Formats: sequence, C-alpha cells, structure tokens
Amino acid sequence: MVFFNWLNKKSDSESRELDITRESDFSNFKKVTDFIYEKSGITDLDKRALTSSRTQQYAIDEGIYTTDEFLSKMNNDHQFYQEIINIVTVNETFFLRELKELEWLVAYIKSSTKHFKILSMPSSSGEEIYSILLLLCEAGVDISRIEISGYDINSDAIAEAQRGEYDGHSLHKIDNQTKHKYFNEVDNYYQVIATLREKPKFEQINIFDLHNEKNKYDIVLSRNMFIYFDNEKREKALSIIVNLLKTDGIYIKGHADHIQKHPNLDSIEYGIYKKV
Repeated sequence: MVFFNWLNKKSDSESRELDITRESDFSNFKKVTDFIYEKSGITDLDKRALTSSRTQQYAIDEGIYTTDEFLSKMNNDHQFYQEIINIVTVNETFFLRELKELEWLVAYIKSSTKHFKILSMPSSSGEEIYSILLLLCEAGVDISRIEISGYDINSDAIAEAQRGEYDGHSLHKIDNQTKHKYFNEVDNYYQVIATLREKPKFEQINIFDLHNEKNKYDIVLSRNMFIYFDNEKREKALSIIVNLLKTDGIYIKGHADHIQKHPNLDSIEYGIYKKV
C-alpha cells in the first residue's frame, strides 16, 4: 500500500512538473469577470490589474491555464468559485470604524426597551458587529435583547469573524482599558471575550440570494458594500435591503457608498434612513 501511494505521489509530482512548461492564455479573461459580476454583482474586476493577476495565478496553481477552463471550473466546483470570490473581495476594516453612526445606533437602541434584530452585511471579519456589542455593553444596554447576525460573501472573512481573533492594528482605536475588558490577549493577537463572541451568528451569504428572504430586521447595516457594484446592482441590492427591513426599520450605509433614492426610505441623519 505504501509503495502504491509513493507511486501515485510521484506521478502527481511529475504531472505538476510537466504543467510548469504549459503556457497560459487568459486573453479573453473578461468572460471570467463577467461571470463573477453576474453571480455576485462585483464589478470592474477586468480593470483591476492586481486582482486579475492574483486570480489567474491561483488558477494556474490549480492547473487551469485558459479562460474556458476557468469558467468551467467555476461552474462545476463551488469551492474553487468561493476561493476566487475570497481573492477578489477586500476585507480592510477595524474596530470602531465610522464611529459616529455606531454611536447613533447605540443611543437609538438604548432609548428603547424592545428586542432588536440586527443584520450587518457585509460583516467582513466581524469587527463591526463586535464593535456594536462592545459599545452597547459600555452604554449599559442589556445585550440579551439584541439578536445580531453577519452575512458576507467571503468565507475566509466569516471564519475569521467566528474565531474573533484580531491583531493590534484592528484594535488601534480602542483604548487599553476597554481592550483588556473585552479581549483576551493570546500570543500576538487579541480574542473577543466569550460573552460577546458567542452572541452573533455569522453566515457566508451573497446579498443577491436574499431577494425572497422572509426574515425581517429592525436594523440593517450595509457599509461600504455598494462600492463593489454598478448602478444596476446597487439598485437591486438596495431593494433587497429595504425588503429585509421591518416598517420603521433603520438602514445605515457606509461613508463611501452611493445609493439611489428609494420611495420607502426617509433620510433621518447623514447615512441613516428609516423605512416608511
């Protein structure tokens, strides 16, 4: 058995060595970026040289050398498609980012005694959700009346959010006293304490798969997602968000997001809307 395993390994190694000599041809790579756009809404990938280079190199590492092979692999191998999505989506975030809106949200929740159902989408690697929970605790809000979920298309980001482990840069806006209160320092990283880490539900979900979603939320945060979309996909995504909100529900967008006017959204603060 060991002998045959060795033969198989040798054969695989020889195959990889032979593949090295094969030339790649991604001259019509826009077909790949168009495919990703149709499925995810992510636009302008054909204009991002570094992103295209990284996706093509990943394909070559997987033994894929042409656009047609790339398309076939994405169509037939969900894990490969997900790895490509993870490459093309950027998760640059940190705790207490765009703090003014988060402070408004905490004050809004504190002024009420009702149960709140909150969705963060895209939730990235979890910093936004944990920031909200941290701020609520600091404001004396009982988080047992908070149900909070995070959706993101990037499966690596979701896994990181579930671990709740971050480096010092992610926490650079948090003072040491608060840091020691809500994080456990382990080696070279900080992990969110269990009482906060066990609160959110993180899921890998594409917003465009939520067009018939029946769950309704009191608050939806979708900050810096629209920067990935063109006007057509922005309009579609905004309609989905409005559908996810309860009547009088609150929608909070990111500073970099541009959204069209919607008949069911009234602006109540900069970047903050109420569903009517």
